[in-house]
Amino acid sequence: MKLNRWKILLLYLLPTTFYFLPAYALGSRNDVGTSGAQFLKLGVGARPAGMGEAYSAVADDIFTTYYNPAGLAEFTRPQVGGMHNQYFQSIRHEFASFAVPLREGQRGTLAVSIYNLGISDIERRGTTETDTPSETFDSSDLAYALSYGLKLNDRLSLGTTLKYIDQTLDGVHATALGADVGSLYRWETSSVALGVRNLGSKTKFHVDSSPLPMVLFAGLSQRLSSNLLFAADLNIPRDNRIGFGAGTEFNHSFFEGLSAALRAGYNSRNSDPGGLSGISIGAGMTYQQLGFDFAWVPFGDLGNTFRYSLLLKF
Repeated sequence: MKLNRWKILLLYLLPTTFYFLPAYALGSRNDVGTSGAQFLKLGVGARPAGMGEAYSAVADDIFTTYYNPAGLAEFTRPQVGGMHNQYFQSIRHEFASFAVPLREGQRGTLAVSIYNLGISDIERRGTTETDTPSETFDSSDLAYALSYGLKLNDRLSLGTTLKYIDQTLDGVHATALGADVGSLYRWETSSVALGVRNLGSKTKFHVDSSPLPMVLFAGLSQRLSSNLLFAADLNIPRDNRIGFGAGTEFNHSFFEGLSAALRAGYNSRNSDPGGLSGISIGAGMTYQQLGFDFAWVPFGDLGNTFRYSLLLKF
């Protein structure tokens, strides 16, 4: 008997019940601030940012290496992309990735990525009562990642990412190994995603060690028309309350090869008293195989962030 799409979706979601019930318990604990390598929580790409980082089920370009590596399985041509995030308080956040399909995607897709968060000239103050810092120091967080995505059939894809994490704070190093696992199921105009990010070993500075900021995620996307997309994500972190993101994208084609997009979204993780925190607004332009995207993400009293990204599909 032929199953309709809702029965297929139900059969896909049921096995994850035992996966997400323990996750709910983890996410509801009062573990705020107990994870290390917090930079791994920062999403990448201006397009996802403009959509409230509801991207795990969209997963159709190079930035899926962060949100859901299963999306790599659908690549048939190489892609390269990068992002610059102009963060508040002079924090630098960068990302770059390159993906290569194996035999035009028939044997999956490999991708290599690098993440960097850096802060320079952090003021060090002694025990004396003075406003003048005694000296300054730097902080640098790096992650090197290898991702792979494979299609199991026309609808279901799986993916994984392995990460080497290297942190430096005032000349002291800490390293760790991490992994992401994701799945993606598409049918007609809908998609669902399930997975986990930042499994792995603990980071350790001197004596103290902290687990990675593991988060379980579930997402859905729905193409409402040929030029209108809606997406939503649910995130269950080990060290904070459950969060969600939602966003929409409107595309318009001017002529063959040239199109533009407007985006808007909301992410509860970014919400903070004051200002317009939580919301995001973005725009993008694509010509042939080259795309440029921009997003504005305010963080209330902390300030504004601006993300810029480039994407090239060969």
